[in-house]
Amino acid sequence: MTYSASGKLMLFGEYVVLNGAKCLAFPLKFGQTLAIEPAEELLWESFAKEERWFHVRMNADLEIHETNLPKVAEILRDLLCILREERPDLNFQVHFKAVANFNLGWGLGSSSTLISLLNQWSGVPSEKLLKASFGGSGYDVACATAKQPIVYVKGGATEEVTLPVHITEKMLFVYLGNKQNSREEIKRYQKAEVTSAHVQAMNDLVEMALEATNIEAFEEQLNKSEALIAPIIGHEKLKDRLFADYSHSVKSLGAWGGDFFLATVRDMEAAKTYFRNKGYTTLFEYNELIK
Repeated sequence: MTYSASGKLMLFGEYVVLNGAKCLAFPLKFGQTLAIEPAEELLWESFAKEERWFHVRMNADLEIHETNLPKVAEILRDLLCILREERPDLNFQVHFKAVANFNLGWGLGSSSTLISLLNQWSGVPSEKLLKASFGGSGYDVACATAKQPIVYVKGGATEEVTLPVHITEKMLFVYLGNKQNSREEIKRYQKAEVTSAHVQAMNDLVEMALEATNIEAFEEQLNKSEALIAPIIGHEKLKDRLFADYSHSVKSLGAWGGDFFLATVRDMEAAKTYFRNKGYTTLFEYNELIK
């Protein structure tokens, strides 16, 4: 049996989604699969493209016998113990083979896709697995099985939405080159003062972005979002810091600072040349990256 889960990017709602704000997020064409076959013992192998980066062997009591990454193995063992507790009928004498088709350094959801894959196999609620391991709002796990962009509210409903082509064709996603530790950034954020006005402002931004009929109106919401989040988390806006001479909008995504960001464009090739000349060479157009 093989299961699949999509990676994710959050466009609007970063951080304040933890306080109940709406977020607008994208499921990606990149993701992870999990193939499961009967075996004489529990063997887990994780691959990034063709390279095996992690493995662990466990006995029937989920005791670790051999691994190359003890900390990762302990996290996985804790998750498997939850599955066994919730589903004592599950057979753990299996070979798990997880394969991600993207560079794990990109921060596109290796953890959230793992949670989704284990949920799909076991039926144990992903919320329980997420709370016991990586934490967060859960939007990334919601993206893992979504077929198109979603509006997500923590602990609430997930709504699939569609963005107009004349807006998405003017989006360029650029890798900044330094994967952020989302768990540590969330810890920092939890010390910030966030009010109901911040949450309402983000909800309004999401609604107005979805109602935008042209790229200029969409960019207005991107810029407002950057101005809203920057003082809350104490970070300078990315455009001010690195791309002040860029002609259009630059929007941080995810944990702000190391993963992908969005740049709006008018001439796609000119925009790619601009960022390549700055040293940023991992670039994706909307249709190359987003489901």
